[in-house]
Amino acid sequence: MPVFAFDQMPLFLLGLAAVLFLGVEAWRRASARAAAHLAEIEVLRARIETLRDEKWEIAEREARLADLLRAQGDVIIRKDLQARLTYVNDVFCDTFGKSRAEVIGRPFLPDVPEGDAPRMLASFAGLATPPHRIRFDERVVTTRGPRWIAWEEFAIRDDDGKLVEIQSVGRDVTDRKLAEEKRAEALREAKEANRAKSLFLAAMSHEIRTPMNGVIGMTQLLLDTRLAPAQRSYAEAVRASGQALLAIINDILDYSKIEAGKVTLDEAPFDPRHVLESVAELLAPRAFDKGLEVVTDISASVPKRLLGDEPRIRQILINLAGNAIKFTGAGGVALRLSRTGSHSGDCADLLLEVEDTGIGMDKTSLEHIFDEFAQADQSHARQYEGTGLGLAITRRLVLAMGGRIEVESERGKGSVFRVHLPLKVAEQAAGVASFSALEGVRVLILNDRPLLAAGLARAAGAAGAETHLVADAAALARALAAAPADVFICPADGPAGDGAALAIEARLLQPGIGTLVLLRPQDRERLEALTQAGDAPFDGYLVRPVRAASLLGRLTDLRVRGWAGNIGAPYAPDFAAAEPEAPPAPKPRKKMAAPALSLCVLVAEDNDINALLTRTLLEHTGHKVRLARNGVEAVAAIEADAAGEIDLVLMDLHMPGMDGFEATARIRALDTVHAALPIIALTANAMAEDRQACLDAAMDDYLSKPVAADALTEALAAWAGRRSAHGTRAGETANLA
Repeated sequence: MPVFAFDQMPLFLLGLAAVLFLGVEAWRRASARAAAHLAEIEVLRARIETLRDEKWEIAEREARLADLLRAQGDVIIRKDLQARLTYVNDVFCDTFGKSRAEVIGRPFLPDVPEGDAPRMLASFAGLATPPHRIRFDERVVTTRGPRWIAWEEFAIRDDDGKLVEIQSVGRDVTDRKLAEEKRAEALREAKEANRAKSLFLAAMSHEIRTPMNGVIGMTQLLLDTRLAPAQRSYAEAVRASGQALLAIINDILDYSKIEAGKVTLDEAPFDPRHVLESVAELLAPRAFDKGLEVVTDISASVPKRLLGDEPRIRQILINLAGNAIKFTGAGGVALRLSRTGSHSGDCADLLLEVEDTGIGMDKTSLEHIFDEFAQADQSHARQYEGTGLGLAITRRLVLAMGGRIEVESERGKGSVFRVHLPLKVAEQAAGVASFSALEGVRVLILNDRPLLAAGLARAAGAAGAETHLVADAAALARALAAAPADVFICPADGPAGDGAALAIEARLLQPGIGTLVLLRPQDRERLEALTQAGDAPFDGYLVRPVRAASLLGRLTDLRVRGWAGNIGAPYAPDFAAAEPEAPPAPKPRKKMAAPALSLCVLVAEDNDINALLTRTLLEHTGHKVRLARNGVEAVAAIEADAAGEIDLVLMDLHMPGMDGFEATARIRALDTVHAALPIIALTANAMAEDRQACLDAAMDDYLSKPVAADALTEALAAWAGRRSAHGTRAGETANLA
């Protein structure tokens, strides 16, 4: 075996070193590659773990979405551009009893109950324009029977905005539809009930008014005859009871009309001062009969004319003031008018106040005072009668005008009702009363009626007068001793004594002092003795309730007379009106004067008592009367009137055989001049729509029973000598007045 030579050893070692180096390098490289592979493996492992997590999250979201869709209970489908289903959810399968295999890839149209028109589900029509959604309700046949489904369809688009599918979501709304149908049925029934109630009220009004017309009318005629005092008292009681019953009927009808929403407000310019003062004058006789005072207090800032429904505002005041008088036994009632808020601009916040010194109310009564049929006194022993509808009607009218009503009251201390009405200004006040109008005038007012005296003092003070209240003759003497006065005002009679005696005393204490007496309308017969006789104690008079214009006019007259002869005194623009030369008389029954033109009147009336009443009223005023018991007789009477003697027809509406409407149509269709006869409806129906129905039926005027003699006389006078514009043929050529 050969042996390496020593001299070959370096070469050998060099080769061995090279081999070792190459081996180490190969190992290093292999180790680096292994480490790189391990790093890649770790990255792959991390990526795989991330993908596993994402897959789990996706699966969880899909499961949650599936659960959500299942729990939602809505039918969900998708449809491709060829109208084939590409997706349906489980609710769809349960609702329509179909498996996915049966419907996927095929068109689908739900069955509808017999008689219903099918609608194309998932149609492309209507999805091209915003909001790219379609909603509709459809009744379909399901596994649970016919059900209402509310469908919502919308377009599914790809990233390029291209329409690829339509998704439809259907929700079962059967319960909602049934509830809507029940509400609609309930509304229909309510309307039908309301119509039936209106018909009932109209019928009851007619049936009650018809005999009431006889009761009140015949009582009026009875009172025109010679009666013993006791008989007259009984007849007055009958008339008052009939009128009270009529007021109750009117309240019920008015409330029914308001409740049904049939009240319309008519805006027109009106004078708020006149409304307030006329209401006070209207109710004053009732107050004076009870020994009460009625006073008015009007702020000068109130515009001269406002835009509003004057009759309804008057009704509000009458309801409130009438209630105040009814529930007041002593003292009086004050009606106030002022303007709150800004006193400029085109709108005015009008404040109406009615204050009384009556029985008042406790907190429990206040909570229900505006309820229907509510009474301040609910006990069985209550002394105040009524329907309890007046305040309910008032509240509804105020709310209809956009206003509000409130009340303050305390048991035994009276009440204050306040009505706030937002109204437009038609004409601003001409200016607040000038404080120089009565500057320097010292006025003494007898304070035996505090409400009246305070109102007079405020009105005179607003015009610049210096006012002092005196309680009795002794106080009057002290006031005149302290300083001279220009005018002394006192009632004709009162708790402080005879007014004439007090006026004479004032003249004795201060010669030349002016004196004014306060009179009630029924004191007319005393006017001459108090103011016009040679030794009359008074220089002038004021009629209660006193208007501010009247008070300032009288004070100005006395100022001119006492200080400057015929030189005029300044007038405040808002108080330019003057008191008439004589106080208005009370409202006694007046004998009906003979008309300027005697008419021949055809009365069509089936009720014997009402026919007798109408005939008597007409004959007492000098008219000739022909009677017809129904429409047939009325038409026959006119056709038989060859001489043309009939001038006018009073037509009842409800008559047997032929009613007033048909009879009117027959008369208007005649070929004679009778077609243009004036026809006045005479009916117990009292609603506004009844009046309009008469006018629409070619009648010319309308009188509601019970008919007052004055109203009948005015209607006849208005149509005397005139022809109707409703006549046809021959009637059309008639001369219209």
